[in-house]
Amino acid sequence: MVRNRPYYSLARVRQLAVSGECYIKPKARMTAQNDFGWDQVDIKKAISKLQHKHFYKSDTKYDNPGIYVDYYKAENLMDENVYFHFRIEDNRLIICSCKEI
Repeated sequence: MVRNRPYYSLARVRQLAVSGECYIKPKARMTAQNDFGWDQVDIKKAISKLQHKHFYKSDTKYDNPGIYVDYYKAENLMDENVYFHFRIEDNRLIICSCKEI
């Protein structure tokens, strides 16, 4: 079910990214490296700089409709145009995608 507002608090997302309670999926790490030259530290730094205006949509996870995923599109974030999607599970931020818009 698509929502037009974030499911997760952006303040909580930022907090989890900065505190290290964060898992970046291998494909997200690979595309961030290929698209921007970013490592895990850069990805977390970019997440911490997201703003509400970057929100795109929130939708249920394709294989588990009980879990929501928030999508953000940020232009000129750390000099890049970045597409993220992530969720929070078990009090941990899971970054599923980090790639060029």
